[in-house]
Amino acid sequence: MEGMEFSNNQIWDKILSNLRGKVDENTYSLLSSLDYVEFKDSNLYIYTPDNVYKTWILADIYDDLNLSAKEVFGKEVNIKVISLKDLNEGSRKEKLQEESKEFYGYLTLNPKFTFDNLVVGNHNKVAYQSCIAVAENLGKIFNPLFIYGDVGLGKTHMLHATAYHLLRKNQSAKVIYTTADTFASEMFSYIQKGMILEFRKRYKDVDLLLVDDIQFLIGKERTQIEFYHVFNLLYSTGKQIILSSDKPPNSLKGLEKRLISRFNSGLIVEITKPDMESKIKIINKKAKEYNIEIPTEVVIFLSKFLNSSVRELEGAIKRLKAYCEIMGKPLNIETAKTVLKDIVNLDSVKSISVETIIDEVCIYFNIDKKDLLSDKKNKNLTLARQIAMYLSKILTDESLSSISNYFKKKNHSTIINACNKVEEMMEKDRKIKYVVDFLKDKIISQSD
Repeated sequence: MEGMEFSNNQIWDKILSNLRGKVDENTYSLLSSLDYVEFKDSNLYIYTPDNVYKTWILADIYDDLNLSAKEVFGKEVNIKVISLKDLNEGSRKEKLQEESKEFYGYLTLNPKFTFDNLVVGNHNKVAYQSCIAVAENLGKIFNPLFIYGDVGLGKTHMLHATAYHLLRKNQSAKVIYTTADTFASEMFSYIQKGMILEFRKRYKDVDLLLVDDIQFLIGKERTQIEFYHVFNLLYSTGKQIILSSDKPPNSLKGLEKRLISRFNSGLIVEITKPDMESKIKIINKKAKEYNIEIPTEVVIFLSKFLNSSVRELEGAIKRLKAYCEIMGKPLNIETAKTVLKDIVNLDSVKSISVETIIDEVCIYFNIDKKDLLSDKKNKNLTLARQIAMYLSKILTDESLSSISNYFKKKNHSTIINACNKVEEMMEKDRKIKYVVDFLKDKIISQSD
């Protein structure tokens, strides 16, 4: 590119084009949403809406960006990542400041909180589908959308993901994400400056308002009055409002009745604690994110005995990874029990027995239990017996010797061979994998 004149946008497009295929689609999409870049004196300035974006770029993809820029320019380029929120007034062109106020001024989103990174299960499916519907029909259905649930279940993730879903479809949409506490502190800051009308103008033309932890308006009478006016302004002009709380509207004692009435006028959905099947999916996804291989039996153990939130599941995985790396020990059931002894609840879930597994396998394959436990051999019976042995190994706390006794085998080598055979068949035959997964999910759900 040396000796050629290109606009900042053309330079950025070339760098993004060079990156395509080298990073995942979610990362590419997030980078594409950054419109403000400048190239000056061998420095590439990338302006992000906030420090969350800045930290993400510096921590996760700076090296990829640096290499791509080098390939595009044919020389070393110094990349400087700058948060628009950190810029002092007058530090950049007036036009850039005005444009950033329009789109980025009130948008503070976590780039990792997208629907692509969300595990959808029975615990949050209704909320997920409602958010998708809202993002695609702003102000026309489910307005307001009120999402509630206990701490750490993914309400904030859901709100951020909805904003990203909208902005991917319509980059010119004006979005404000805030918390009730932030709303209150900003409001009082404007009041002290005698600029309350300016505060209200911030919300006048917003297409989507997302307010997290609305329960923190309780006891703040002046803030409730101001929020009531903002809510009415947006609602009356057909703008979309999404709220989150730890309780449903009628349980928010201390909020004005007129606010509760308006919250109740829309759709109210609950996010519950994930069931065992969802926890397994969450654990596997988080393990992939943190680059840690978790054996199936440990995944089952965590999903059974961590009777907790998504946030706590993630925390447990971080602890296991750190312990195994520092101590140089393999990750197994005993390690998990040692590391997580302060949070695992071994009495919280009904244990899965080998007898239960045998019964469910016999029902599915329509065979008699005495035949399964015999030495009879035919294709259907052998497959059922091997699957029962495999499920007994991964779903129960029984030793291999104990399992071999259940199946009336002389030693546990038979169990090991059966498990290896099933894993091999699951890799090659999708039908076998479906059968095993179906039985596993059914047995797990009965113990939840």
